[in-house]
Amino acid sequence: MSDAPPVAAPNPAGMRWLRRYIWFSLALVGLFPLAVMPDLFTADFGTVNRILLTALVVLAVVQRTRFIGYAARAVEFTRRRPVEQILTTSVAVVTWAHAARYTPNPALWALLPAVVGGAGVISAPPEYRRRLSGGLVLATAVTGALALSWRRVDGVLVPNSVVAAVLIVLGLVLVDVTSARFWELVLELDRARELAGELATARERLRFAADLHDIQGHSLQAIVLKGQLAERLVGKDDDAARRHAAELTELARSALADTRKLAHGYREIGLMTEAGNAAELMRAAGIDVEVRGDPAAIAPPLQQPFSALVREGTTNVLRHSRAQRCVLAIEVTDGEVTVRIGNDGVRHLGEPDGTGTGVHGLRERFAVVGGVVTAGRAGEDWFELAGTAREPGGGPR
Repeated sequence: MSDAPPVAAPNPAGMRWLRRYIWFSLALVGLFPLAVMPDLFTADFGTVNRILLTALVVLAVVQRTRFIGYAARAVEFTRRRPVEQILTTSVAVVTWAHAARYTPNPALWALLPAVVGGAGVISAPPEYRRRLSGGLVLATAVTGALALSWRRVDGVLVPNSVVAAVLIVLGLVLVDVTSARFWELVLELDRARELAGELATARERLRFAADLHDIQGHSLQAIVLKGQLAERLVGKDDDAARRHAAELTELARSALADTRKLAHGYREIGLMTEAGNAAELMRAAGIDVEVRGDPAAIAPPLQQPFSALVREGTTNVLRHSRAQRCVLAIEVTDGEVTVRIGNDGVRHLGEPDGTGTGVHGLRERFAVVGGVVTAGRAGEDWFELAGTAREPGGGPR
């Protein structure tokens, strides 16, 4: 591996905690409008108002869930139905003002514009959120003050009720905006994790390219010079030309041998080194890696097939999944060796069937040593690539 310092990556456990916190807070706020239900049946609303307001409360919860989903799924802003969000928020503001006229707890109904409007605020681009929050608070205060000045239950103080409503809206919108910022941070960390994995892979490729350049650069330059010299000597000093041609052939053979040696050394990395490289690459990509078992316990003839298995499994995890956890398990029992590399990114892969060209090549390699390779789901959210082979002299399978 390269001597370059490792790329910093987000901690997977911290990422999972942050995701849970975000969804818990957003889901909890979405249920707040249900707090008005007791008031709906104790205040003097009348049958028609009760039916209408019940439907509007349910609508507020449903619409908030939809609007939050736009931000969670990173839906493009132009596809988030901004007109529908504005209309829904307007209905929620009017609903709070209407309900405030019939109840001794008018501020409680400000939960409707708070949760619906808050979802609309975080669905908008960050640069518009402050203005939208201010507009929501202003609309809540003005409509509530007008409605309560027109009609209210005895004992309800208009200024107190409006201020309480404004504080409810401000508080819940602040919770939503803070949660949305955390969610955007999670998405940024996901992108950073993917980039870290790509950079780690690129570093290894650059290392190989540098080694190849160092080995072949001198030989190829010498071949060019010898070829040019031999070309100039043809017809003038044929014996010297033949000597240079022979030296050119020897240089070419030497360069070819060095190239094969480099490729052989690159491909024939032992399982211990390959497992270490795999763990480093995946940790650089923000994946929590656990290595079980001792790579040195595997007999030398089987080191290379299992190294190829780990290399292929690592490549698949980095390229084709969004895994948060990976387990590399090495088992040696009664001469039978099994290596498994599994990850929890299967939910991002659809229905993987293990029929890719890389897995096919592994099966051919393992067939040479009498082994088998399997790839597929090993659980609802777990994909596993596994190879099994017997050590030489280990007896029949």
